[in-house]
Amino acid sequence: MKAFSLIPRTAQKSPVVPFEPSSRRIKVSLHQLVNDLLASLQPLAMKRNNVVLNGIPEGLCFVAEENLMAYILWNMLNTVVSNKKNECIHVLTLVDDDRTMICVRDAGTYLYRSLAPEYRKLQDAAERVGGCINVYNDLKYGSNIVFCISNTRMAV
Repeated sequence: MKAFSLIPRTAQKSPVVPFEPSSRRIKVSLHQLVNDLLASLQPLAMKRNNVVLNGIPEGLCFVAEENLMAYILWNMLNTVVSNKKNECIHVLTLVDDDRTMICVRDAGTYLYRSLAPEYRKLQDAAERVGGCINVYNDLKYGSNIVFCISNTRMAV
């Protein structure tokens, strides 16, 4: 006896396979990665009259999965650029003995609300590469999104 389905065979979907990033880690220039992401955001930044500056040193490299790092940085930068108007946005790094912090500065007072829908996925991605995401507001430095990653996974 043949099984009967109300859904035509062409309309049946294949099972959904969850996204599993490859575990291939390569040495990537952090400066070049941010430059590439900023180049793709340039039309949006110009439309919103924003200026975005890449203050990451050219020699700073890391060993990690490039696509996962690009996903994290893209979400940080896209959130800031799309929610700010007539601003100068800085992308900076602070390198300490045991960690490196990638900071998007002057990101706006209400930035957390715009980042909130993606925050859990972004935090999960950051934890996969050994880091974390922090959003805070300081009277002296303005609002910031900081991606902190351990230097044990970085290569200078």
